Amino acid sequence: MTQATRRNALKGLLGASGMLALTALPSARAQAQAGAQPQAPAQSQPQPQAQPQTPQGPAPRDWIDPKTGRRIVRISNEDGSGVLYFYRHAYTPEGDVMVIKAPSGITAVRLKDWQTSVLVKGRDNDLLFMLRTTREAVYSVTEPGPGEAPERPKTIYAVHVDTGKVRRLARIQAGGISGANADDTLLLGQVAYGAKPLQPKDAASVRKFGQAEYAALGPDGKPLNFAKAKGVRMLERWAARVPAELFTIDIRSGARKVLYRTEEWIGHAQFSPTDPNLIRFCMEGPWHRVDRIKLLRLGTEANGSGLQSAHTRTMNMEIWGHEFFSHDGKWLWYDLQTPRGQVFWIAGLELASGRRVWKRVEQNDWGVHFNIAPDNTTFASDGGDVDMVAHAPDGKWISLLEAEPIVDADLASYDKNLITIEKFKSTRLVDMGAHDYKLEPNLRFTPDGRWLVFVSNMHGANHVYAVEAHAAQKA
Repeated sequence: MTQATRRNALKGLLGASGMLALTALPSARAQAQAGAQPQAPAQSQPQPQAQPQTPQGPAPRDWIDPKTGRRIVRISNEDGSGVLYFYRHAYTPEGDVMVIKAPSGITAVRLKDWQTSVLVKGRDNDLLFMLRTTREAVYSVTEPGPGEAPERPKTIYAVHVDTGKVRRLARIQAGGISGANADDTLLLGQVAYGAKPLQPKDAASVRKFGQAEYAALGPDGKPLNFAKAKGVRMLERWAARVPAELFTIDIRSGARKVLYRTEEWIGHAQFSPTDPNLIRFCMEGPWHRVDRIKLLRLGTEANGSGLQSAHTRTMNMEIWGHEFFSHDGKWLWYDLQTPRGQVFWIAGLELASGRRVWKRVEQNDWGVHFNIAPDNTTFASDGGDVDMVAHAPDGKWISLLEAEPIVDADLASYDKNLITIEKFKSTRLVDMGAHDYKLEPNLRFTPDGRWLVFVSNMHGANHVYAVEAHAAQKA
């Protein structure tokens, strides 16, 4: 069956429960029809976690985590504050100011003392990222009108974090802008024409979690948990096959150029932090059904010669995604599972040589997202709950990850044409036991590598926090 045929079949399915059946393991009935006995699970299934118990009272400003001994600081002043998506650039070139989101508007944070100031007032200003060559934060304003926000025109602006001066960068008819290239001459965006939203977004869910609070029913008619319901909606959106484009906008001239056209679901488009001509983006959808990560070099898009896959599947249910560049632009890193939910890695591709390194992540150290420190060596994980893909029984932690050679490694004999395997030593930094993971923490290191910044609802309202990445030196 061809890909197009499979997707047309998916379109005809009635309801979320039918779509869910496609993602499930073979049923006992199907096994019996094949003459095989139903098999017991290879490992015990984790029990659902109880709902997080939110501490009473206001979120503390500065405290020591009693389980990890690490200092945590609340950066934000307003309930409902948030951070940029984990890979989006959030700092000035000098590394002294960070931008975050707050109900009152786009907010600058002075990193030396965590002092905040509002740059642009209003909820309607959607913070996108920081430019890399100027002290400006980029944001968009969507025009009012019918339809979902991705379908309506937007104006893109930049605001200077010191002077507050605002300049207009561009206007787009539909879609969104997700990044700028390393020399800040091009904006990068994607658009899908006629795409059904993953789920209609009610204002309360968006304010609380930054996304819809997904809902769907299973084959038995009972509500699915958040993770499975989201999977149903992802499958529906992937099957839709609507026209989509990856495009750039020249900031100086305003010229729009389409780089790639497809009916696949494009997402996570970003430029390299150092190479102004290198783009990575993904094919969204159920990870086990897509060739997720793509690389594209400007100047080669006309004949398609510059489009390449970052990873090749070698087993059923092998998945990879949530990709990000190292700060020096030399490596592309991503969450790899061989297969899904069983064996976990942070996998790396050295872009110049093609060399690959896979760093083993233990089940309880897996995270919704990983990120890398400015030293391009140290990583961090923001954890996950038991319903997520790792099904980790004790995974609700923010952790520092430091790689080590495997036991008995004979480094002198290593062939660079083969995958190098390493393992992570994990250090827990923040107890996220009270955090509801419908809100993704989206952690990132500060430019000096001393702190990890993340968003959490562990004290009820959403707030932005920072935790010491490394233990304080004793006098």
